[in-house]
Amino acid sequence: MAFVTPTPFTSRRVQTHRNVSSRRPVFATAVEPNAPAAPGLQRQAELGKEVSPPFIGRTGILLVNIGTPASLAVSDVREYLRQFLGDSRVVDLNPIVKWFVLNLFILPSRPKESAEAYSSIWDEERGSPLLYHSQDFAEKLQSLLGEKYDVAVGMQYCEPNVYTVMEDLRARGVDRLIVVPMYPQYASSATGAAIEIVYKAAAKVYTTPYLHIVPAFYDHPAYISSFSSIIKRKIGERCENYDHLLMSFHGVPQTHCERTDETGLLCNKQQNCCAQIVQANRNCYRAQSFATARRIAEELEIPEGKYSIAFQSRLSAAGPVWIQPYTDEELVRLAKAGVKRIAVVVPSFTADCLETLEEIGIRGKEDFIEAGGEALDLIPCLNSDEQWAKGMIQILKDSCPMDTF
Repeated sequence: MAFVTPTPFTSRRVQTHRNVSSRRPVFATAVEPNAPAAPGLQRQAELGKEVSPPFIGRTGILLVNIGTPASLAVSDVREYLRQFLGDSRVVDLNPIVKWFVLNLFILPSRPKESAEAYSSIWDEERGSPLLYHSQDFAEKLQSLLGEKYDVAVGMQYCEPNVYTVMEDLRARGVDRLIVVPMYPQYASSATGAAIEIVYKAAAKVYTTPYLHIVPAFYDHPAYISSFSSIIKRKIGERCENYDHLLMSFHGVPQTHCERTDETGLLCNKQQNCCAQIVQANRNCYRAQSFATARRIAEELEIPEGKYSIAFQSRLSAAGPVWIQPYTDEELVRLAKAGVKRIAVVVPSFTADCLETLEEIGIRGKEDFIEAGGEALDLIPCLNSDEQWAKGMIQILKDSCPMDTF
């Protein structure tokens, strides 16, 4: 990990830009006074303001998320799936086997199905919820941080792509880049993939920025408090408005968790191996998810038995075993056990997307009601919530070198 080199800050002139339709990131266009190596900066120098040495650049904040198709066209959805599932951290099969699986089974049929799913949540004006929620959050963060920083959204797959965004930031004088993988819990297929892409993108920039990676924040008080506040608005005191609260997290293959246990003695070797965070499971996605759920339940004072934890979005019922319990099965189980009104929150996502709005809000609701339940309400993700934006600033302060904020 490369760390930010401590340097002083000076004031700059900033102009905020936002263009959803062009799939470009939200960022602040910055000008560095009297920096002779940078083009287009003469106007700032002419203002007669105090200048900074040219080696003192700006600080950027790159919010990295998974990505989204450019449109509802099947070809765009196919391209997104090709990039996403083609990442070796997401699908870690033998390359030859993987090529056949993707090109003969998944990519010929899955894009059409996924396009239909996306169409049920797509906004006619703003497009993908994941993208516009991410952009709204970047705008909110930029307004709170002010002109000293350049905040941008970068996607791992499709646009606005991390590679392009990093070039944009460097062109605006950013020398120090704080990278925030927008995944509260660490998973190699999400956080690890994001960090790998960021490093590769930085290596392609001639003047490589100094990088600081913000670690997983699954139990950070600011994250827990922000999500708890949103949940409480819906469920009331101690979940009094519902029979049950289900905390659903995105799933990963069981082997992904096993590989984080460097001792080889804990994961799936001991009963309740995720019951608490210890040295051996400190990077385990499932253990971190359970820790998040416990913290939220404690914050909201939800009694035991009135909430449960499950994992969604497994690729298929066949193939590798994914971490359990499964959300779709848990919804049916709860309905058959007599739960009539259930609230579902997905704390593994910071912004609403296909997996929350369609998988839970539409299909999950149908499964629950068909099994005997009466109502399923999806609790929104953090999105661009004001408390969450302020909470992210606290996470940045706690993670970054002292002179950064």
